[in-house]
Amino acid sequence: MVIELSTAFAIRCPACGHLDIYELNIFQFSGEENVEISCDCGAHIALIYKKGSKYISISYYCIICDDEHNIVMPQKVFWSQNRLQSLLCLNTEINLGYFGRPDLIKKEVERQQEELNSMANELGFDEFDNPEIMLEILDYLHDVAAEGGLYCECGSHDISIELYSNKLKLSCNRCNSIRQLLASKKSDLNKLKKTDEIVIKLATGRTHNF
Repeated sequence: MVIELSTAFAIRCPACGHLDIYELNIFQFSGEENVEISCDCGAHIALIYKKGSKYISISYYCIICDDEHNIVMPQKVFWSQNRLQSLLCLNTEINLGYFGRPDLIKKEVERQQEELNSMANELGFDEFDNPEIMLEILDYLHDVAAEGGLYCECGSHDISIELYSNKLKLSCNRCNSIRQLLASKKSDLNKLKKTDEIVIKLATGRTHNF
């Protein structure tokens, strides 16, 4: 029986936002205690290191907490993934990326890209200043709403979304209060991901920008 001691990571760079696949094999730890994953832009993404002789520790940057998280697992689990494992924000449980068998990682990245392309075509891809940022923000809003974190101060979770070239407008269908979210720059996405709740303030005669 042939055992392939390799794994791969799919995680978005916290600095430039680029999503890439990083493959590791057991030989990269020969004579080394740790392996660092960095983006082509130079930003640090994660550090994988041996913890004793039986465990692997993964330290990865969390854009939501603006800090690093750390998880530990047996080496045999790290090197022999039969399914994808999520890299979560340990405070909010929001998914930041995946690691696992390289072929499964590639399939997942391709699946996500197909979903983004499909969504972009439906929404009118060319109408946005930065389509990728707009789609990432929509995806994040969907995750927050699914956890009950998108609501109005009046108590309503019935929220409508209108899309513009560089922003979104959230409208409460109960009290008509609104909030605008900028959606054209990486900094817009980073600001949004630092909270697990998006609240529309009660109408005061003007909109509320994030």
